[in-house]
Amino acid sequence: MSSALDQISEAEIDRLRELAHIGASWAATAFARLVGRTILTRVPLVHGPDRFRKRGEWETGIFCVIEGALDGVVAVFLPKAPRDAVLELLCKRQSPPKEMAASALTEFGSILTSQTVSAIADTIGGRILPGVPELVLENAETALQARMSPRHRPPPPLYIESELFDRQGDFRALHVVLPQVPKAATRIR
Repeated sequence: MSSALDQISEAEIDRLRELAHIGASWAATAFARLVGRTILTRVPLVHGPDRFRKRGEWETGIFCVIEGALDGVVAVFLPKAPRDAVLELLCKRQSPPKEMAASALTEFGSILTSQTVSAIADTIGGRILPGVPELVLENAETALQARMSPRHRPPPPLYIESELFDRQGDFRALHVVLPQVPKAATRIR
């Protein structure tokens, strides 16, 4: 993966993957309740920061810094069509005013990231506090890449992603957990 991962064992990586999967499952359940459909999760993929996969399709993102028993960032990304479908459901209209759309997407991200944080905290028996969600309407993948830049802070050596989706293909989201590994390795055993 990455030389930054030398500081963490395979068992610790597996544990973080498991925690991210539990968080993604809880987020998928919340997503399902919001859209009235079954939302499935793919098995999480773990990458080092040098292998961040910028795809270009995940246009909108909601980022939430987390602190406590696990520090890092939880992010939810949406492509354009699923973002618009979520907005139509939440706002009860097509093309809602910009302020209403921003509020609805921020709340959507807050709900999913809060479920993630609760799931992980419950599983490890610790306290994790989510920060205020940050909405990035366009170029969210680039924004996350910038956050992972060492210029801003040391990047987390792990990027754990899991896709959330419905069988019909109308709703998709990318659920990402970026744990601060040195702290995670000592607290989640």
